[in-house]
Amino acid sequence: MSKIYTLIILCAILIPTGIMGQEKSKEKTRDIIIIDDTNNRATVGIAGAKIEVDEQNDTIAKITIGRRRWEFIETYGDTKVRTVKVPRDDFKGHWAGVQLGFNNYIELDQEPWMSLNSGKSMTFGINFLQYSIGLQQQKNNIGLVTGMGWAVYNYRFDNDWTIEKDENGNTIGVPAEPNSVKKSKIVASYINIPLLFEVQSGDKSKHDAFFSAGVYGGFNLGSHTKTVYYDSGKTKSRKDININPFQYGVMVQMGINFIKLYGTYNFSTLYERNKGPEVTPFTVGLTLLNF
Repeated sequence: MSKIYTLIILCAILIPTGIMGQEKSKEKTRDIIIIDDTNNRATVGIAGAKIEVDEQNDTIAKITIGRRRWEFIETYGDTKVRTVKVPRDDFKGHWAGVQLGFNNYIELDQEPWMSLNSGKSMTFGINFLQYSIGLQQQKNNIGLVTGMGWAVYNYRFDNDWTIEKDENGNTIGVPAEPNSVKKSKIVASYINIPLLFEVQSGDKSKHDAFFSAGVYGGFNLGSHTKTVYYDSGKTKSRKDININPFQYGVMVQMGINFIKLYGTYNFSTLYERNKGPEVTPFTVGLTLLNF
């Protein structure tokens, strides 16, 4: 039993520093040690972690923290350590994380000053809040996902126009001197809230594949225009150009392992209705990191 007690003491000292930031397990544990002297077994329960020691088995110890388990295996006098990914005890969807995408739009009103450079029109988003709702009692791979995220949308134009409002309050393009504008763009930021239905792969121990689809809505935090000239520097204006204060549409996400793609299509227009060209934005991109 000396080996058991030694492992328990070492693990109780080391584990608390390792469980910070780990996912909360569905199983509730207590700071209680249960020792079975007959079978040389011991179990230690620590919030967010679990330690199991069994001298009657080749796997003499198991340390579980969140979704990771370290197994200590004794064979022919040697001790080896292997890492095992533990399946989730509850449903967790895919929303919280960092996203990077490309913006474009469908132009119902063809305006020369709205010609978009889609290769340089990008969006960056941080989805900082997530709630997952499992829809199954016996399994954990189907559920609903919602939360909140912040996204900045850049719409880049490469033409000799500036974007302003006319005397009637409508958004228009104003011609600049030929070959004078190096770049012109609109930047708008939104807080987005999704509601997604998600299906995940049944065997999470082999791969993490998922597909989700649903709707989302957002409200505008602010916008500005920026124009860079070849000879006379740059100008930046936060004047209202009728950017829609709200956006809403559909969203699709899919992925397997570290490859995660997403796409959005707005039902709302970029500008407020009847106050600017009728263009409908959409975005495709990658989820770079999930929290």
